[in-house]
Amino acid sequence: MTKQKFILVLIGFFFAAGLYSIYDGFRFTQKQLLAIDSLQHEYQKKYEEAVASFSADTTTAVGKTLFNQAGIPSVIEYKNPLYAIHKPHSLSILSIGQRDLTPYYDVITRRRNFVQGSNAEISNPEALASGNFDLAYVIIYLFPLLAIALSYNILSKEKEQQTDKLLSLQGLYFARIISYKLVFRFMLIGAMAWLLSIVGFFSSALLISFDSIAAIFWMLSISVYLFFWFAVIFLIVRLNQNSVHNALYLLGAWCFFLMLLPALCNAIVRLHYPIPLKTDAVVALREHSESVWALPRKLLIDTFYLNNPKYRHLRTASDTSENNTKRFAAYYDLLGRRMTAVAKNYNQYPAKQNAVANHVSWINPATKTQYLLNGIAETGLKDYLSYQDQVNAFQKQWVDFMNDYIIADKKLSLNDLKKLPEFKLKPAPDKNRQILLGIFYMLCIDLCIIFFATKLRI
Repeated sequence: MTKQKFILVLIGFFFAAGLYSIYDGFRFTQKQLLAIDSLQHEYQKKYEEAVASFSADTTTAVGKTLFNQAGIPSVIEYKNPLYAIHKPHSLSILSIGQRDLTPYYDVITRRRNFVQGSNAEISNPEALASGNFDLAYVIIYLFPLLAIALSYNILSKEKEQQTDKLLSLQGLYFARIISYKLVFRFMLIGAMAWLLSIVGFFSSALLISFDSIAAIFWMLSISVYLFFWFAVIFLIVRLNQNSVHNALYLLGAWCFFLMLLPALCNAIVRLHYPIPLKTDAVVALREHSESVWALPRKLLIDTFYLNNPKYRHLRTASDTSENNTKRFAAYYDLLGRRMTAVAKNYNQYPAKQNAVANHVSWINPATKTQYLLNGIAETGLKDYLSYQDQVNAFQKQWVDFMNDYIIADKKLSLNDLKKLPEFKLKPAPDKNRQILLGIFYMLCIDLCIIFFATKLRI
């Protein structure tokens, strides 16, 4: 009776940990959504002020200034810059991934800061180092321990109590009974994981629109992962060792798959594919800013028209004057091109490291599951790099849009202001196929372990 109470307390503890992880993820995502809502509200407020400036009261000094500034591209960009926002996915509360480390919005102007995460929040370093206590963490790290605690002695206990002989005398197939007991425990823990996930789905729907396809992928991913651990347990118990040995072997497997192997793979990947510090990029930004501004005006203007031949027909002799807007446009254009090359060179390192780490993850089902869940929730490094690529493309679109008015020395009309470019984030390419491939790979591993275990005699 005491042992049964302990098991119930243990199950209740793990279920409560899962509920708390959902709350923690909900609170984190809500905080980011509030910040995003604040940005959008501020932008809308400034946008309405920009629209109102076209009909400002010119009988007052302030109104006359606003009316004269209405539609000037540099004024619009300065007072109300656009934001490229990486909104949380509906399942991000279940798997926070790297959203606590990576910026989730960018300010879009003709001069984009490539090296400083001014939008990155100040966070507790200890919390960042230890990671997030989300539902993905509970399922990947804690639920295997629960499975081990409930199943390590399902065979050895019967042999130690000699009930296996009694069952055999009654004509019952002992190995089949053990399999049924293991299946029951798998269904119990699986039901807990599914129930917690459903609670997470309803919680996320309070913040973000629900994604049913992602929810199905999530359920399949956690199911094949838990199936993997029960396949490992099935293999260990069929080795026909005593309870102590089974517990040690299973805890050793847990440490190997969730601590030793990930740490070893991570160390190897970081050793062979290191990410350089951003100090070089910071120095490059300062040097390029100074060197481009120090260029002779004529050379700067010539370079601009060489890189942008569509504006050549608008060239005038006054382009090289000190305060001409075309000179500033040429400065930002050349600086942007040089810093784009610097940023591209830097970004190849985290992209390469992430690609190699993703390939290495195929040897470890636990790590692969983490990648799958982050991919489903769009919180992995791959999703952030995809977002950054789209931001870079959109920033170039914005520069081209503004230059069309600046080079032609035109103001934006009220209709033009209503047709400003908008950033729309697209999901990472080939996402669903990669997730399905990962789920199928995990299932194949599970079945291979089960097949190998059935060849062992009890």
